Amino acid sequence: MIGTRGERNEITPSREDSGVRIQVAGMNHVTASLAVRERAAFAPDQVAAACRALISTIPAQGVVILSTCNRTEVYVDGDCTLGEILAWWQDWTDFERTQHADALYWHQGEEAVRHLFRVSAGLDSVIMGETEILGQVKHAYHIAQAQGTCSGQLHRVLQSALKVGKRVRTETGIGQNALSVGHVAVELAERVFGSLHGLTVVVIGAGRTAEIVVRHLHDAGVGRIAVVNRTLAHAVRLAELVAGSADTLDRLPEWLAAADVVVSAVTGESPLITHALAEHAFAGDEHRPRFVFDLSVPRSVAPGVSRAGYEVFVYDLDNIEAVVAQNRRQRAREGEYAERIVGEEVERVKESLGGLEVGPVIRQLTDRAEAIRAHEMARALSKLDHLDAREREVLEQATRLIIKKLLNDPVTSLRRWAKVGDHGRIDMVQELFALPADVQSTPAGSKIPAESPR
Repeated sequence: MIGTRGERNEITPSREDSGVRIQVAGMNHVTASLAVRERAAFAPDQVAAACRALISTIPAQGVVILSTCNRTEVYVDGDCTLGEILAWWQDWTDFERTQHADALYWHQGEEAVRHLFRVSAGLDSVIMGETEILGQVKHAYHIAQAQGTCSGQLHRVLQSALKVGKRVRTETGIGQNALSVGHVAVELAERVFGSLHGLTVVVIGAGRTAEIVVRHLHDAGVGRIAVVNRTLAHAVRLAELVAGSADTLDRLPEWLAAADVVVSAVTGESPLITHALAEHAFAGDEHRPRFVFDLSVPRSVAPGVSRAGYEVFVYDLDNIEAVVAQNRRQRAREGEYAERIVGEEVERVKESLGGLEVGPVIRQLTDRAEAIRAHEMARALSKLDHLDAREREVLEQATRLIIKKLLNDPVTSLRRWAKVGDHGRIDMVQELFALPADVQSTPAGSKIPAESPR
C-alpha cells in the first residue's frame, strides 16, 4: 500500500538497473471496496480520452489504462512522480487520494512488469485463473495503441503480458477446475452423463446463481433448458438468454417428470421438492436416473428424497462446496507453476529491454568506426589510382573485416553490461570513443514516432 503520508505521493521512480521504466499505480478488489473502486474507475467510453489527457499532463512517454469492475490501474512509461499520476487521477474521477491512500498500490520497474504479468495470467483475479482479464488487458492495450499513447517499452511489455496469459493457460490447468457453485454443478452433471447434449435440464429460480448455471449449461451444449420460477416474467427473462422454456412453479411437477437434471437455486423457508411432490412427479418412471443439485439456503429439497425408492441423486451445497474446495486447492498448485512462468517471462523482458537500451550506443560506435574507415580508405585509394576495381574491393573488404573484429569484443561487453544494468561501464565506453553523451536519450521502449500524440 502507498500509505497516507502526503510526502510519499511525490516519490520519483528510480531508474532500475534492468532498464525497465514502467510504473503502475492502481487498486483492486483486495485493496479497495466496491464503493471506492466505483469512484476511481474510468467508464469504458472515457478510457481513450483519459489516455490522451494523462500523457499530455505528466512527463511520460507512454500511458495505458486498465479499468474493470475489479481493478483500475494506470501504467506509465516515464519519470513522472507518483503524486503527478494521482493528482491527475483525482481530477479526472471522483477518487479522493488522501482519503483512500491505503487502497492504492504502486509498483516500479521489474515489479510493475511482474504485476502486469500476474494480472494477465489470472493470478491476481477474484477467481484464480479466470480468462476474462486477458481480454481486458488486450483491449486496454489496443485503446492505447489507437490513441498513440503506447510507447515502445509499454508495447513490448504488454505484448509479453499477453504471451504470459496465453502460456499460463496452455501450460497449466489453472482455469480447468470450477470455483463457482453454479459452475461446479454443471461440471458434476457432465461427469455423470459424459455429454449434456440431448438432455433436459430444469433450473428452479431466476436469480444470480440461476443465471450463472443457465449460462454454463448453455455453453456445455444442453439440449433443452427450462427455467421455472415463482414470477413468470423473471423466468422468461432468463430463459430468453439461452432460447429456453419458461414456466411457473405451478407446473413444477410436470417439469420434474421431464427432467434429467434439476438445479434448484431459490430462497424459501420450507422445501420446495417434497416427498409428496417427488412421488407424484416420478410415478411410473421410478427407475430413470435423475440428478438434483440443491444450491438453495435453506435447502429446497427435502432430506431423504434421494432415499425414497427412486433413482434420484441429490447433491446439496455441502457436497458441491467440498468439490469447490478441492478445485481451489488444485488451482493453487497450478498457480505455483504459473508463478514460475511469470518469473521466466519477467527475466526475458529485462534482458530484452536491457539489450535494446544499449542498441543506440552500439550503433553510434559502429557508425563512427565505419566513418573513420571510409574516410581513410578514400584518402588511401586516391594515392593508389593504379589499382583496378577488384583490387580496390579486396581492400574495402579487408578494412571492413578489421573494424568488425576490433569491435567484436567491445560490442559483446556492451551487451553483457546492459543485461546486468552496468550503466557506468556503458557511459565509460561513450566517453572513450567520444560518442554523443545523449545517445541513450532514446532507450529501449521509447515512444514509437508514428504513435506520438504530441
